[in-house]
Amino acid sequence: MTHCKNCNFAISEEQNYCSNCGAKIVRDKLSVPYLFGEFFESFWSIDSNKPVLTFIDLFRRPVDVIQGYIEGLRKKYINPYGYFTIALTLTGLYTYVNLKYFPEYLDGGGLEVNTGERDITREVTTMILEHMNLITFLFIPVITLFSRLVFLKNKKYNLAEHLIIHLYAYSHISIVFAILIIISFSNQSLFAVMNYATIPFYIIYYSIIFKKMYQLTFWKLLQKSLLFLLLVLLIFVVVSLVLGFYMAKLKGAI
Repeated sequence: MTHCKNCNFAISEEQNYCSNCGAKIVRDKLSVPYLFGEFFESFWSIDSNKPVLTFIDLFRRPVDVIQGYIEGLRKKYINPYGYFTIALTLTGLYTYVNLKYFPEYLDGGGLEVNTGERDITREVTTMILEHMNLITFLFIPVITLFSRLVFLKNKKYNLAEHLIIHLYAYSHISIVFAILIIISFSNQSLFAVMNYATIPFYIIYYSIIFKKMYQLTFWKLLQKSLLFLLLVLLIFVVVSLVLGFYMAKLKGAI
């Protein structure tokens, strides 16, 4: 005899669905093929979930939300794909507003820069914003792979489960700052502050989650964080070089 992760109702080992709440019983560890199936099955079912409760609890107890999904909790919170969809929608909204109504904010994130840097900054920032959702789609699998490599010797969470961690964590931060940035359009200095506050918030939020999920000491967390940031920095440098080469080619410099 076991209990449903969603309503705590007693169920037998032979049951595949809870007879009380109807939730599917998940017994196996998550796998990539399972996640693909879950994604296509639930992509259009955002309204049947609880995004507000998920948003609140990802502030109050993020590990409970993430760990709950990994262990089979499906009814209480919006699934990670639905939450990711909301994040992309809000990101797309603030990107559109930024490009359409506040293009002057593209010059160095609202900070003063010299004339020579301004044009380059505007062009690169515009290119990134126009392809923000595509970049995010590509970025999530990359950081998922990186975090799994950082914890390669620790088998507690597999690659698919790391994907769930990043879908929830990255989406939550994106939603928070998309809302804050939209509000900050009323003041260019505030807009700049919000943009530059994003990265520290990412680091702190991710540190809290991974420290609790892997039960890391402070020094172990610091070691893992530095390794992860080094891998992300490597990708950032490569992408920056590619963008720089592309922009120079457009200007006929090479």
